[in-house]
Amino acid sequence: MTDRKEWVTRTPVQRCAGFTLIEILVVMSIILVLAVMIVPGLAGSRYMAKKAAARTEIANLETALSMYEADFGAYPEDDDDSSKPLVEALGGKTEEGKPPKKTYYPFKKSRINEGDGKYYSEFKKPFCYRENASEEDKEGKEMENKDSFDIWTDNGKGDDKGINNWD
Repeated sequence: MTDRKEWVTRTPVQRCAGFTLIEILVVMSIILVLAVMIVPGLAGSRYMAKKAAARTEIANLETALSMYEADFGAYPEDDDDSSKPLVEALGGKTEEGKPPKKTYYPFKKSRINEGDGKYYSEFKKPFCYRENASEEDKEGKEMENKDSFDIWTDNGKGDDKGINNWD
């Protein structure tokens, strides 16, 4: 005769430890729903971070231009709404055989295009600069800050709502 204790611990159907297919599918669907809700938010926050970086860059350029204007009495001349004059005037770039210039702004070398000399934003779009001596650009658009300068860049979306120093 078998011992009573042995009979109680034995069951007619031995069940394996693990998850059923239904349980795994339910968990996977919950994870998928959460991912669908979270991923678009992450993409939006990446755009907002780039936008904030571009705004900070413009604010820093404004400060550097104010220091330049205090030293020379005028802002650097613009060149067809290009950022090249900013890089040359504020970056302390010196010509061979001349004394070193004062550096007003430490431009990130990796974001200066060697071909055109323009300075590019986080959106891989060039910063544009217009000083107060030219009240209109080549397309006839008037300046926003008539008493100082305009700095702007495209926001990467291709619309007219760029990032600038007058909004």
